[in-house]
Parts: sequence; structure tokens; C-alpha cells
Amino acid sequence: MTKVATIASLVRIAARSEPEFVQIVEDVFAAGDVERTAEFFDRLNVPRSTGAEELGGKIAEPTPDMLGVTNFLDERLIGHGVQRYLDRHERKLKWHAGHPSIEGTENVLLLFREAMFITHVRLYRLQALLDQTDELTVTDWAIAREAMNRSYLSFRNFLNLAAGDWIDAVNAAVPRDELAEKIGAFYELIDNHIRVLEDARGRLEDRRLQITVLPEGFPPVKPPNYFGGDLLGRGPWKQFWNNLNAKAHHFRENVG
Repeated sequence: MTKVATIASLVRIAARSEPEFVQIVEDVFAAGDVERTAEFFDRLNVPRSTGAEELGGKIAEPTPDMLGVTNFLDERLIGHGVQRYLDRHERKLKWHAGHPSIEGTENVLLLFREAMFITHVRLYRLQALLDQTDELTVTDWAIAREAMNRSYLSFRNFLNLAAGDWIDAVNAAVPRDELAEKIGAFYELIDNHIRVLEDARGRLEDRRLQITVLPEGFPPVKPPNYFGGDLLGRGPWKQFWNNLNAKAHHFRENVG
């Protein structure tokens, strides 16, 4: 009988390097154990001593093995674990912004790369979940809204920190040419990920137009054209993309 790895051992392996992080995340999702997946992310902790090996290398993309989608309630449980993981590592970026150094650069970019990867996985899973049925309960739709909103807003938080507070602080503390050599063309990864998020948003919006929500005791309705939070309609979404592109440009200007 094959011995099942403990959550502690999975967390330890995933925290060692980005390739191991991606592989463990895929393995955890592929196993399909909802509570175990949520606990894994809830406990996942990448030390500030860990850095990316290839800062400018292509960021991993979700694979079918990372789906294992079951239902909206399960996805909400997993989503809470994922959000706690992201929130914890967002605080690490804040720490780096207050302690800028060339030595900390690799950790900042690793945390940001992993946040981009996980954001893509979250939206990939949400799309698959919405594709399972054309009729959603009010609870299902609320969970979908929360998942989308948190995914986009969490990425914006990471970008605002990495391409705002941190890049400004480290640029003031480290010679510009030394920082530029260290970071290289990382800004291209940021630009590309923003396009990935725009494409995902378009697919989710197309899917929304095909979905019907079934309020208990009331006639079926079409989902409203927003997902909640501060991402409400065309105006706020335009502002959101403008904010991301402005931060990406600021990052590029500080290392170019």
C-alpha cells in the first residue's frame, strides 16, 4: 500500500523551489481531496530565504490535472485556503518593501511568479466549474463571484506591491544597473500575465451570458454583469486594467 505524504511534507517540498511548487500543486489538485487541498494551501509557506532559479523563465500554466472540479461549495473551501496562502505571502512583499536589498530580489520575484501562477489556476478552475452547468443556484453564483473577484483583486495587490512600494524602495537602495541586471526582462512576464487575465475575463464574461440563476421561489434570472466587490461594470473594469498597465509600466521604467 502506497504511503500518503503528509501535508507537512508536501508544504516543505513545495517551498524549496518553483518547479517543486508547481509539481506539488498539480499533485495536490489531481488527488481530488478537497479538505486536504484547502489545508495544503492554508499551511503553504515559502520562506524569505527562497529565491527563483530562473527569474525570467516562462511561468507555468494550469494543466487538466489541476482541475478535479467537483462543486461550488468545495471550490469555496479550497478558495479560502488559497486566499490565506496569497494573503500571507503578500505580507512578505510588504516586508521586502520595508527591507529592500539586492539579496531579497529573488524572493520577491519568486513570490510574484507563484502568485501569477496560482491566479491563473484559480481562474482556470472557475471557468471549468461554470462550464459544468447552465443553471446555477444563488449560492453557486455568489461563490463564483467571490472566486473571480478575489482572484483579480489579489493579483492587483501583488502587482501594486511588487511594481510600486517594493520597486521604488529597492531602486532607491540598490544601484540601478545592478538591479536591472538582476531583474532582466521580468516586466515582460508581468505584461503577458495581464493579457492572460484579460483573456480569462473575456471567457468568463462570455460564459456569464449563457448562464441562468435560479432564485428559490422566484423566476429564473440572468446573472448581473458584474461579479461583486469593486469590479462592478465596464467603467470599474476599465479602471482596473488601466491600473494594472500603469503599474506594469512603472515597473518597466524602474529597471529599463
